[in-house]
Amino acid sequence: MAKPRVRTSLVCLHNDKLLAFRAEDPTSKKPYVFLPGGQIEPNETAPEAAARETLEETGFLVRVEESSGVDREYLFHWDGQDFDCLTLFYRGHLTSPMQRKVEDAPYHRGVIWIPKSEIESTFSYSADILSAIQELLKD
Repeated sequence: MAKPRVRTSLVCLHNDKLLAFRAEDPTSKKPYVFLPGGQIEPNETAPEAAARETLEETGFLVRVEESSGVDREYLFHWDGQDFDCLTLFYRGHLTSPMQRKVEDAPYHRGVIWIPKSEIESTFSYSADILSAIQELLKD
């Protein structure tokens, strides 16, 4: 049975590149590229969590468009477990080009900026995540 997980994530496009990070599944060693995001802490809103997680995982301060939220439900396999995810995705903008040092989880493999032309192929591992990114990049 899949473990339920409510989380948030940020879609931040800057100079036609999407902010993301590389990760490696601790169990399968499969490489991924993830949007910054994660668990919503107690007494924290989803947009606040998106900003905090972005800083922790990428070192960048962002402004989150709170009204831009879109949600997706999907199954995701990570570290030997199945998760029934409900992710609240938000559009965000860099507030400074200065990057702070990233000291995140052991599976973190570095911050990456994905060219807009490579977003579809990079996130093809999840139709739900990709559709949220595409929806938030419309305009």
